[in-house]
Amino acid sequence: MSAESATLSASGLGETPEFELECLYDDPTNPSELTVFAPETRRLATEWVTVDQSTAVCLDEIR
Repeated sequence: MSAESATLSASGLGETPEFELECLYDDPTNPSELTVFAPETRRLATEWVTVDQSTAVCLDEIR
């Protein structure tokens, strides 16, 4: 599902959009960066998120 099709309408507020994502590590044995991206997009160069290990937060700690 693309970001464009993930827009919620008034009738679909209870629906959760689904995204297929992949990730790459800078070093598999001792990663310091993780890059998350949607593999099916044609605009891969502009649609990714990279997180440095020192600034990352566990999903359990996100509110």
